[in-house]
Amino acid sequence: MSKSVRSPIGIVWRKELKDAIRDKRSVMAAMSYAFFGPLLMAVAFYVMISQLTDPSDVEIDIKGAENAPALINYLEQQGIVERDKAWPAGQQPIELDIGESWADDIASATPAPVTLTADFSATKQRSDIRRIEQAIEGYSSKLSFIRMQMRGLDPRVVQPIDLIKQDTATKGSRSAILMGSVLIFILLSVFFSGMNVAIDISAGERERNSLELLLSQPLSSHQLVLGKAFAASCFAMFGGVLSVVLIPIIFRFLPLHNIGISVSIEWPMMLLMVLMLAPLALFATALQLFVSFRAKSFKEAQTYISFLLMLPMLAVFGVEFARLKNPVLYYLPLTGQHQALLDIIKGEALQWLPLVVSGVVTAIVSLLIIRFIGKMLASEKVVFGL
Repeated sequence: MSKSVRSPIGIVWRKELKDAIRDKRSVMAAMSYAFFGPLLMAVAFYVMISQLTDPSDVEIDIKGAENAPALINYLEQQGIVERDKAWPAGQQPIELDIGESWADDIASATPAPVTLTADFSATKQRSDIRRIEQAIEGYSSKLSFIRMQMRGLDPRVVQPIDLIKQDTATKGSRSAILMGSVLIFILLSVFFSGMNVAIDISAGERERNSLELLLSQPLSSHQLVLGKAFAASCFAMFGGVLSVVLIPIIFRFLPLHNIGISVSIEWPMMLLMVLMLAPLALFATALQLFVSFRAKSFKEAQTYISFLLMLPMLAVFGVEFARLKNPVLYYLPLTGQHQALLDIIKGEALQWLPLVVSGVVTAIVSLLIIRFIGKMLASEKVVFGL
């Protein structure tokens, strides 16, 4: 038997790992989030892409169609037709009302009122409503050009600047917009997958009165906590590896090319992503053990850790929504790994120095938390949950 396994830390690690593997609940918890999270997100993206690329006609109710035959003909060319059947139950109707004064307004060159009535908050109808708005705006621009030409004016006089857009975005950079929200599942899988094990080997063992027995063995409290942390980190890493492997496979079946996006992660990059998650797994486990040992019961530990799981979401979404561009973020735990994952998705060159520094800082902070937990266990209040 190797020296590492015969050491107190190795013995605790092996013991806790075997106990956790025997617990089917812990194994299923490690697999479920890492699998179902990306799968549910992929289903949501599939529905969204289907709605954005749906070539079928938009059927709406049209009132006053006889007042503007030319407009109706233009709408039909744009794939917007009058509905000839009842709306399905639970779906709000979309109605276009053309006023009776249409002909007079067009003849007198005054704005002709056209009322679009719909539920603009309906997610399923958002793309249809946008198509209708674009068609009306297009017809309005067409009439404006005709009116100006009839008055001997060049329509280009109302367009003093001709903005020419040259899109340098690659399929990889476009994918970052979509995949940025998916990366949170990779980070969260590390926090979720080892959660049950971390609670069970801390607050759970204290309720089973086995923690005091372990502390009476010939090993220090620091060695005990470190062995437990390594065991829970194995489950956290299992969830992280599963997410890294499954996400490219699942998203390969999505028609992302229909919206100009391509997601391709090669095996070397996947291996690098796994290595990046290793210190983060220890960091997540250290935080969960700290919270669990501070809690007075198993249920209390579950409650506190549920709030702790908001930490990665706040860190990632806070940076994204606030559009923070501070270079320090590349060197910090959690945000550093997230920024590196974004660079991989975009296909950009990795910043190796910030990546290494972020990993080292994450590991150091984790070990400091583990050492502090070891000192906490010297208190009877923590050991007995008083």
